[in-house]
Amino acid sequence: MKRIVLPDLIIETKCPEDITMMVLGGRKPSIDWLSSLDFVKSIWAVDSGIESCFDSDIVPDKLIGDGDSASPEAWQWAVDKRVDVSRYGSEKDRTDFQLALELFSEKAVNKEEALFLTGCFGGRLDHLWSTLISFISAGGNVRPFGMADEMEGMILLEGPGRLDMSFSRPPGAFSLISFTTVSRGVSVEGARWPLKDVVLEYKDPYSISNRLANGEKVGISLAEGTVGVYWVWKV
Repeated sequence: MKRIVLPDLIIETKCPEDITMMVLGGRKPSIDWLSSLDFVKSIWAVDSGIESCFDSDIVPDKLIGDGDSASPEAWQWAVDKRVDVSRYGSEKDRTDFQLALELFSEKAVNKEEALFLTGCFGGRLDHLWSTLISFISAGGNVRPFGMADEMEGMILLEGPGRLDMSFSRPPGAFSLISFTTVSRGVSVEGARWPLKDVVLEYKDPYSISNRLANGEKVGISLAEGTVGVYWVWKV
């Protein structure tokens, strides 16, 4: 079990030792939130995600994108800091994040590596959906671990597995979303509406907007499939 510390939340689950964080160009995480993370081994910025790094004075290890949405100041800052840059033309079939995933998959060819995203929420539904499905379907040795900012987040749990979450303040809600056709043996402890060895289906996402029962902890276990454990701080 690996212990991941986020502001107001501790997550314990099985995870590869090395975690890379990609900072995307969606809703910017706050400077304080982004600066507080210390569980990642390396940081990659994807196009205008470099602006969040620039604002927080966090020098990423790599920058990927076409530069069409990033400010020239932030991009030049990365160049001046000698960040490894992979720049693409704006006329392309793949999104900047999909290109970053391909590069990361090449890097992880010899061992499994976990990937965590921020700067991925907000904005257009098609952008979020493309990011989410590309992330979950990464394949190879890439382990899609989760995504979060100071407003919401989601950790992916693959069966058989268990996930324990300890909140220092109660979330507004948490939900379970099956990202496989069927997820079997799903149980939730510490919730107002607990589950015991149930089946969740992709086509019938009913396990939405749960609450903590008492205290600060919730535990989720899964026998088979992939479930996203989502939380939001305000509803």
